[in-house]
Amino acid sequence: MGAIVFDNYVFDSWLNKKSDEILSKVDKSTISTEEMLTLILKAQTNHFHHMDVEFREEFKRIDDRFEQVDDRFEKINFKMDARFEAMNSKIDDKFKWQIGIIITLFAGLYLKLFLG
Repeated sequence: MGAIVFDNYVFDSWLNKKSDEILSKVDKSTISTEEMLTLILKAQTNHFHHMDVEFREEFKRIDDRFEQVDDRFEKINFKMDARFEAMNSKIDDKFKWQIGIIITLFAGLYLKLFLG
């Protein structure tokens, strides 16, 4: 019995039964064109099943690979966020000092020029 193809159990059961009947008489007598087509159909359904299994395995490998790449990008993104945050806090600290110095200078100039 082969694999269930197209999720059609009735068709699969009929095809298995029919192909077994035909194969049992292959050595004993000649088979008709219709019987040959049935065997070809059976071979094709087996091929479809094997290809389905292979494709699903390959898609799983590709999906796993993409998950690995996503994990790597997430780690890189996390590191970059941490670096930008550290750099931003350094810039903020320097900027605060510069603003403070500039305000002090302007206040000193204002006091010197206008008050005295």
